[in-house]
Amino acid sequence: MITFKCASCDYTFKSEASRIEEEPSRAHPYRYFAICDSCQREVQQVPWEVGQFCAVLAATGPRTTEGKAKSSANLQEVSNRGVSRFNALKHGANAKTALFFPARPGKYPQCKTCDVDHAYCATQPACIKRTELMMQHLIAFQSNDPTKLTELHAINQANLAAIFQDMMQTIVSDGVALRNPVYDFDKEGGFHIGQYKNAHGVTETIEEVKAHPLLKPMLEMLSKNNMSMADLNMTPKVQIDHGIEMGKTLEHEDERESALEYQRKMSEQMDGLRDMISRSKQRVRSDDILLEHNQEYSAEDADVIDGEVNNG
Repeated sequence: MITFKCASCDYTFKSEASRIEEEPSRAHPYRYFAICDSCQREVQQVPWEVGQFCAVLAATGPRTTEGKAKSSANLQEVSNRGVSRFNALKHGANAKTALFFPARPGKYPQCKTCDVDHAYCATQPACIKRTELMMQHLIAFQSNDPTKLTELHAINQANLAAIFQDMMQTIVSDGVALRNPVYDFDKEGGFHIGQYKNAHGVTETIEEVKAHPLLKPMLEMLSKNNMSMADLNMTPKVQIDHGIEMGKTLEHEDERESALEYQRKMSEQMDGLRDMISRSKQRVRSDDILLEHNQEYSAEDADVIDGEVNNG
């Protein structure tokens, strides 16, 4: 019995082939056709089943005694196992997945974008996509190789970023604060909106102002997934800690060298300034004209501080 699906009426059925054509260019060298029971049109075998047939016929295993011995030895090394050596684990994963995700074509949200044929999915005990997801995790943990989940983690992170962007756009579009009119029901079940007349006699509606309901879950999602402003290096404190300040950056080695060179020059200039001040004081102490002037006008000692004349 072969699976067929009519492209015109989307009817899927199993039947024997009413017509067979040769197809020598592929591993399974035949094409199967049957008449649709619904619209009486001739349809071909479903593509996913053709792929299964070709995969079975194209698959090769060890044929020599040495090859079979090596394949058997590989099964004893847990750390070197590959995905193809987890057949027993796959059936166990399928059974466990069936407890939580039994095959229900079209009943899960992911079924809308699933590429597995619903007719084939209905014949399985568990959701194929969920079984594949469990397989990836089991293999990663059994082989102690977390890199097998790298692609999955990247997809999840991209999905989280997409959800965050959708929430942000919704908040920007609706506004941070939402205003709803206050209302109530009377004893007779009548509906009344809260209103009043202001000082100018104009009827005003009483409104209740609330923060946008997406603000709190958006901030919680950011903090729980290490996506806060500090974790993203977007706060002033983190920028300063990383050597980023207003007007200058010390990110590159050549810029660090330039800063050190500037500090060295400033230190040399300060030393030169101290020498100039010392020489100036020495000249004041040995100036004959200044000494004669002090003696002539009887300058007090308080007016001379450390050899310098206080003109104030």
